[in-house]
Amino acid sequence: MKTNIFVRDAMTKRPVVARPNTSILECAKIMKKYNVGSLLIKDDNDELVGIVTEEDFVQRVIANKVDVNEPIHKVMTKSVFTIDESEDIFDAIMKMKDLDIRHLPVVSEDGKLKGLITMKDILRLEPQLFDLIVDIIELREEEDKFAALRNKGL
Repeated sequence: MKTNIFVRDAMTKRPVVARPNTSILECAKIMKKYNVGSLLIKDDNDELVGIVTEEDFVQRVIANKVDVNEPIHKVMTKSVFTIDESEDIFDAIMKMKDLDIRHLPVVSEDGKLKGLITMKDILRLEPQLFDLIVDIIELREEEDKFAALRNKGL
């Protein structure tokens, strides 16, 4: 299903970023200052090299008692999934659902970072999509359950 709303129309065009050697504590302070749930990590060439989320702070820093003075590159997610700015936001929704993520960096055709789209961005732009998103996710989960049963010969 297409909404005819492009990712570039819903994304945050100036995502909050940090460098890989920024301390974990400083990154947390940056996220607090800008009231964001994720931080994109770019190297000195402005290439996207990672992302860190609130969930990463809980699971990778606090739960493992990592020293907050360590650089963020030690706990960031290095394999970053992205989406092209020309994709429909429905595709972004499905990608986030399939990957179980809520923050998706947006790139241009040539791979340059253009922004960040989050589930909050999408719902802020098109609140009526919330019910549709829930319905689609529930339908996919039901389809997965039926497929699993079929595979078991039931």
